[in-house]
Amino acid sequence: MKKKIWIILIILIIAIVFAIVFIPKNKDVQINIQDLASRIVESASFEDQLEQADSEMVMDDYNFSSDEINDLVSYQGSGATSEELVILQVKDKSKINSVKEKINTRLSERRGAFESYLPKEVGKIDNNILRVEGNYIILCIANDTNTVNKILNEYIR
Repeated sequence: MKKKIWIILIILIIAIVFAIVFIPKNKDVQINIQDLASRIVESASFEDQLEQADSEMVMDDYNFSSDEINDLVSYQGSGATSEELVILQVKDKSKINSVKEKINTRLSERRGAFESYLPKEVGKIDNNILRVEGNYIILCIANDTNTVNKILNEYIR
C-alpha cells in the first residue's frame, strides 16, 4: 500500500513540475520598438538601404487613426524595392484585428503597384512577416525573412 502512495505522489510531483515548466505563461510583452527596429534594419536582411520614415506619413499610408496606435516606428526603402519595416504598439488589444486589416489592405495595394512596376518584388510582399506579440504588431517585407524571424524570436522570449 505504501508503495502505491509513493508512486502516486511521484506522479503528482512530476505532473506539477511539468505544468510549471511547459504550460505557457500569459506574460505581458514589452518591446522597445526603436531598439528592435534598429536590430532588424542593421541585420543585413534587406537588399535596399532602409531609412526611417515619418510616423505621420506612415499613419496616413496605412490609414491608422490616433485612437488605434500608441507608438510606431517605420523604415522604408528607396522605392526600388518593396522592402519595409513597421513596428507599432496598438493602444488596446481590441483594436488588433482592425489594425491588421488595414495592414493587409496596404499590402494588397503595394502588391498591385509592384506587379506592373517591379514584378520580382511581389514575392517579398507575399512572403512578408506579419506578427502579433501582445499589443505590438510587426510587419517586415525583407529579402531575408529567416534572419528577421531569428531576431524576433531572440528578442521576444
